[in-house]
Amino acid sequence: MSKTVLVTGASKGIGFALAKKLLEEGYNVYCAARSLKKMEPLRTLGGKILALDCGSPASIEQCAQTILEESGSVDILVNNAGYGLYGAVENVAMTDGREQMEVNFFAPVYLSQLLLPAMRARGGGRIINISSVAGRVYSPASGWYCASKFALEGITDCMRLELAPFNIRAVLIEPGPVKTDWSDGAKSSLLKNSDGTAYEDFGKRSYKLLSGATGSMAAEPSAVVKAVMKAVNAKNPKPRYLCGRMSRLSVISKKIMGDRLFDKAIGSQMK
Repeated sequence: MSKTVLVTGASKGIGFALAKKLLEEGYNVYCAARSLKKMEPLRTLGGKILALDCGSPASIEQCAQTILEESGSVDILVNNAGYGLYGAVENVAMTDGREQMEVNFFAPVYLSQLLLPAMRARGGGRIINISSVAGRVYSPASGWYCASKFALEGITDCMRLELAPFNIRAVLIEPGPVKTDWSDGAKSSLLKNSDGTAYEDFGKRSYKLLSGATGSMAAEPSAVVKAVMKAVNAKNPKPRYLCGRMSRLSVISKKIMGDRLFDKAIGSQMK
């Protein structure tokens, strides 16, 4: 019997590529995102399309309810939906900061809460949270995004311990820069939150740094899909999977350098 998977943020980028791969592998896949139109190609492959706005608790509840009524549970939940809010912490409006946390952190946690009882009743399952290397390594102008991912990392680690007795595994996927349109929104918010402020020059330098990181050094979405499939298929998945050369380099560099040297290294790139 095919396992049932829910992939959020399935309308584009990593989520779309992952949902497509899972469907090709024979999984029963619920594809959830705000744009139903963009997920039509997944419907033609057999995917079940659901509307999901991760900024709306009511939308999250409706998504979970539909799945529970139709399938009883999911075997695997992949919390992939998210975006990057950039700009100096001082400049980002609190409403925008809260929205970042709502989508990137509270939404995956709430969706997990809604689906866990049925998953536990079924005898096991897997929750795979798409985090980021930004959940382990900080960078300028990414304070709110880092905060959302650091929070997701921490709560997933706790969930891993809490859920182990129920044969439910909680796994983190930690991509570095990936060749998707994610960076377009991140760079747009950076300019919006920097232009005409005391951080304008800082914003321009951060924009250059972000553009470089999301350029030729970025990994293909397939690299992230490969890591997720390892977490899906492994009998005993690792707690976290780093994806891409940049993510590994960042984590290793931070570990070797320590905070002060790492700060200096990042600062030198901002000049």
